[in-house]
Amino acid sequence: MQDNYVCGRLTCTGCGACIDACPFQALKMVETGPCGDPAPIVDAVKCKDCGLCHTVCPACAPVELRMPFKTYAAWSNDPSDVRLSSSGGLATALARRTIIDGGVVFGSASVDGEARCIAVEEESGLEGLRGSKYVYSSPAGAYRSVKNFLARGRKVLFISTPCQVAALRSIVGDSSDGLLCVDLICHGTPPAALLREHLDSQVKGRWDAFSFRGTNDFHMCAYRDGELVFDKPCFEDGFFSVFVAGIIHRDACYECPYARNRRAGDITLGDFWGLDKSTLEAVPPGKVSVVLCNTKAGADAIAKLPASVYLEERNFSEADNEEQTNLHEPSRRTRDRQRFLKAYGRVGFDSAVHRTWTWKRFWLRTKKHRLLALLGR
Repeated sequence: MQDNYVCGRLTCTGCGACIDACPFQALKMVETGPCGDPAPIVDAVKCKDCGLCHTVCPACAPVELRMPFKTYAAWSNDPSDVRLSSSGGLATALARRTIIDGGVVFGSASVDGEARCIAVEEESGLEGLRGSKYVYSSPAGAYRSVKNFLARGRKVLFISTPCQVAALRSIVGDSSDGLLCVDLICHGTPPAALLREHLDSQVKGRWDAFSFRGTNDFHMCAYRDGELVFDKPCFEDGFFSVFVAGIIHRDACYECPYARNRRAGDITLGDFWGLDKSTLEAVPPGKVSVVLCNTKAGADAIAKLPASVYLEERNFSEADNEEQTNLHEPSRRTRDRQRFLKAYGRVGFDSAVHRTWTWKRFWLRTKKHRLLALLGR
């Protein structure tokens, strides 16, 4: 074991496959490193050296990645699909179809102040899965639960980051009947410890949920018992701004083997950044999703979506453009990351953010826009 990890600190994504697979409960997820990166740590007393953790670890035994063979620009025309969704509502449309067919949906929800992968069996529960969670989402127990549902003959839709999709495929097999995996075009996953520290310093009193996208799109929001208690636009909020700039991801995100055009899931979803909307045959009511079909199962699932979902086939080259960075390369380490890390251990999260050039540029831009707005009056 490297540094008491299964695969080594710099390659570990925190996917948790080893934890769910271990028959001796010899691993547990702990927050490690300077920023509290979640990582599985081996208990040498409980470990029997069976090697199963290495067998299921996607970093040790990579899964096959597949090239998309169909690309769509898509959106749902159903207002209930897009009301709280980050993009065009395709994930919600797929999830609703799964539940109507008697299946189970796994996705990330904000629960008790953290992001967790949860199972949803009723349509009413889909609202909690809507909206991007730009932070590490705990998969604790999810893969084992998926395996149990599949063993009982239930269909499962699993929506997550590519590393967690790869982890699930390692555990249940590459072509498990009844399983459909959707991987999201991922910018990177900051440790949840950083988000907690930030919101604890910004919110007066308790908070128990958060959001980045959806109704208050590209706003850092926190909630208490469903009531909005904190709301700042993306570039005025310390956490959101340095997330967008790629400063606070876990180390493995900067070497991500899934930030490429070959994909881990049956379907890949994301915002269709860089699309020339004037070339579309229909006028979108709002945001547009990019949909990549990577397997026949994925293409079949997209084809079965209701007529309320608009699908327009496009060339893959339109999706894999300069603005869609993480379809061809990981987020890059910047000098600002080193500035942040150097300061963080001494002065804490918010002060460390304020010492980055990224924050200074956003701060100056915000001040400029406010001044121009005042002069315009």
